Amino acid sequence: MEDDLQFDLNSASWRHSHDDELAYIEALAVRLEQSLPDLVVVTRQKKLFSKVHHVAKIELQLGTDSYILTLDGARIVATKAKAVRGIVLSSETLTMKAWLDEVSRAIGVYASEHEETRQSLEDFLL
Repeated sequence: MEDDLQFDLNSASWRHSHDDELAYIEALAVRLEQSLPDLVVVTRQKKLFSKVHHVAKIELQLGTDSYILTLDGARIVATKAKAVRGIVLSSETLTMKAWLDEVSRAIGVYASEHEETRQSLEDFLL
């Protein structure tokens, strides 16, 4: 009896955590679309009998690196891939935390590189 109760509590906790993760992914998709519209593609799907389109996939392209977050039913799959001229040379599946850390770092590098380029052009023209 005690094991059944613990199982039910664990199941309810997981469902709650999973719902939170899905809400965070929706928010992440909107934020990336607004801040990096030329670098991100968000694929949304409409579930049966639902008016709302939910995020199915987020793809962020930064240089040769692609960061892909796919929702496959209840599974969240986070991937980082390296491609050259459209050919994927390597890919690895990451934990959600590692994926977010990598994306954060890559966006920082991208922003820094483009700020330096903008500054160099401004200095050259002025």
